[in-house]
Amino acid sequence: MSEKNLRILILHFDQKSIDATKGTLQYLGYGSIMGVSLPTRVFNILKTDKFDLLFADYKTINMYAEGFLETLRENHGQAPIKVILLIDCEIAVQDLKKMYREGVTAIIKYPFQLHEMEKAIEDSIRSVPLAVSKTIRKIRELDFFSFLTDEELITLLKISKCRNYKENEIIFEDGQPGDRFYVIVDGIIVISQLVNKKREQVLARLKRGSCFGEMSILDGSPRTARAKAYDDTVLLEFDKRIMEGYDDIVTLKLFKKLTHIFSRRLRGANAKIKQMMAEQAKSTAQYKNTPVT
Repeated sequence: MSEKNLRILILHFDQKSIDATKGTLQYLGYGSIMGVSLPTRVFNILKTDKFDLLFADYKTINMYAEGFLETLRENHGQAPIKVILLIDCEIAVQDLKKMYREGVTAIIKYPFQLHEMEKAIEDSIRSVPLAVSKTIRKIRELDFFSFLTDEELITLLKISKCRNYKENEIIFEDGQPGDRFYVIVDGIIVISQLVNKKREQVLARLKRGSCFGEMSILDGSPRTARAKAYDDTVLLEFDKRIMEGYDDIVTLKLFKKLTHIFSRRLRGANAKIKQMMAEQAKSTAQYKNTPVT
């Protein structure tokens, strides 16, 4: 199915908000869109019809249907509809974690920015339920998660997202805001920069078990390079908003792991700089001692 042929359902108690969301989606090229105002209508529709994406307003599901997302997941476990959560204000980290655990695949905030809407849809399409993708065993084998017990790993996976990327697909571009980091479950990621806006210079090729984009979690800086899938790739994605709510042992341990990785890379960079300076000094000394003929 072409991405623009996705069937989209919008859940919001306010008809004007449904119309605004629908108008944005239509502007982006999506044509098959339906809006409903009550969660019960969603369940009734999905009994007889199939939709690919559900844009669900956070306030609506809180006001009218406690446990809505959990019920939705349980009733459509084999072919779950992908859920994009619509929010109009910042929500507590604990609530955000709960939304992720209950099946939300992406989050977008009012008022909509077109690129954010497209990103949310792309993220949802790439999302793969861990139980379906059979990647948990592979994740357990990764050294990156060796500091976690089995119970802690399951807790962490509940607040992460598993994304699929095809060969040559871009994960992020140089200069984009950094709001998440990734761990490679399968495949290879190429980190590169454009030189003079033309030539792509490869900085690193990262393999299974490597993490990248972690600086956005540690200091909030924009991306300093492009990340692209070298081949078909499976990534675990961790949202900055979740990680900033470090109110439990799992997220604290994850921060410690990221700090250790950053320190190791910094030491490696310092050692390389020292080596380059020593080689330059040696070259300069040899040049000075070369007799003039």
